[in-house]
Amino acid sequence: MMPQPIRRILVATDFSEYSRRAMEYALSLAERMGASIDVLHVWEPPQHLESESLVMVPGEPGTPLESIGLAQAERLLHAWSERYHSSTVPFQVHLERGPAADTIVHFANSGYDLVVMGTHGRTGLARLFMGSIAQKVVARATCPVLTVHGMEEQEAQPMG
Repeated sequence: MMPQPIRRILVATDFSEYSRRAMEYALSLAERMGASIDVLHVWEPPQHLESESLVMVPGEPGTPLESIGLAQAERLLHAWSERYHSSTVPFQVHLERGPAADTIVHFANSGYDLVVMGTHGRTGLARLFMGSIAQKVVARATCPVLTVHGMEEQEAQPMG
């Protein structure tokens, strides 16, 4: 059975260094394969706060946390589209609100040939308690998922 040609790539990002490495990898893949890239960021309210919580700035009315969070995510997405825009790779950005893993899987299963995402590479208890978004996407997406590990700080420095 021949693998599907890769025409549409979904890059899920949290704007971390791991996500930047995944984005760069996806771009080089897309250039070689003639694919398009959709970048998806999912804004999820912090688990210990309600999205209706107000952020207070002295002298101003309270602003809902969700408005601030979504506006910040929109700015970061815009900066990413400026930074990674390529004349050879069609590129779109999407901002969604909801549970990250579920939202990424929903997107992935709507016609993408590949998902590329960074993984923080947590192990042991941290992974057990936090659950890995990448792991959940790998388990539930109907298309292949490529995870890109970020380099740890000490590994990133040149050997001397």
